[in-house]
Amino acid sequence: MQGFKQSIFLVFIALFSCDLLAIDTDRAMTITLQASENESVDIGQITFTAKDEGYSYELKLDEGKFEKQFLSMRPFDCMQKPKIMICHLPYPYKNNRFISADDMTDLEYDILFLHKYPGEYGINAYNGIYYQMKMTDKGIEGLLHDVDMNELKIPPEEGNLRPVTPDMLYEASPTKHWFMNVSIHKFKN
Repeated sequence: MQGFKQSIFLVFIALFSCDLLAIDTDRAMTITLQASENESVDIGQITFTAKDEGYSYELKLDEGKFEKQFLSMRPFDCMQKPKIMICHLPYPYKNNRFISADDMTDLEYDILFLHKYPGEYGINAYNGIYYQMKMTDKGIEGLLHDVDMNELKIPPEEGNLRPVTPDMLYEASPTKHWFMNVSIHKFKN
């Protein structure tokens, strides 16, 4: 019985320390979009503060990594290649900016993008990019999903802070997208 209790204790410590290692509250962490091992772009920094059973955060995108585009009658911060353009979509409604190991939604809403292809007029909210995130022992990692962002054109009902639901997310094709992953990791010195 003593060996069993020790095993449970060690598993608990490993899980607990995994969360502690994942989030660095002493300094800013880097937000990186990843296309492949050889292609990635650091797009900003995020600072976490321990709060209750999770973390509040402040996020700052690096405007120097984006170029201003005026699409569909409004400005966007975009990055482009010859065959695709992605544009950051600032979440327009209330966001508590709080995450926990079980709930990364607020952060997911802060890193929304839209994509468009050459020759398309304007930008279409149907072409949404949503990075579904999770904490790991390396930091935070997210995988791209397609989503119709038309849901965000009208304000959600009072008190609904989560209008994009998991059943609205679709598995994305790597041949269709540029940055399939996002990671948040310790700041590079």
